[in-house]
Amino acid sequence: QQIPPEVSSQITDALTQGLLDGNFLSLLNAINLEGLLNTILDQVTGLLNILVGPLLGSSNAEIKLQDARLLQLSLEFSPDSKGIDIWIPLELSVYLKLLILEPLTLYVRTDIRAQLQLESDEDGKYRLAFGHCTLLPRAIELQTGNPLSLTVNAVLGTIENTLGNFITEDLGAGLCPTLNSLVSNLNLQLVNNLINLILDRANVD
Repeated sequence: QQIPPEVSSQITDALTQGLLDGNFLSLLNAINLEGLLNTILDQVTGLLNILVGPLLGSSNAEIKLQDARLLQLSLEFSPDSKGIDIWIPLELSVYLKLLILEPLTLYVRTDIRAQLQLESDEDGKYRLAFGHCTLLPRAIELQTGNPLSLTVNAVLGTIENTLGNFITEDLGAGLCPTLNSLVSNLNLQLVNNLINLILDRANVD
């Protein structure tokens, strides 16, 4: 059983508008990147010392998130048929200036997966609850039109792995509470539609 397109589009349109009205993408600018930068520095400095000689401090280092875009949202029934998953794809770039390396720009595509589940009270009335919320990195790629130096090639894998962990853990912690608030304020009719969809799916299965 698929989610009817007319219901799915109503909900995704409402969520998209809520995210835009709530300046969801601007939250990325408020996320503290100092820990991420320090982790990258810790992991690559030793390797760079071997490749190019001792480095003097970390003052010439910078990282920032930029060019964030919200893509088309989608809905699907969760695998256990007890809820609905909202998929929210994001694209953004990560600018990284690291010690002696030339500045790097990495393209990031990640999906936010937010689960909506049913909860019932003592009277048997159902309400929609915000469940597990995770960020799943789909792509982390270096944007460059030039051949990479041996030094960049040597540290790129470490940078990408560290960035992937940051997206899964820290970025999720920064964005998921806002999604929870948005879902809590959905139009009552949309909430009832979602509840009925989940109940119908559970009865079919």
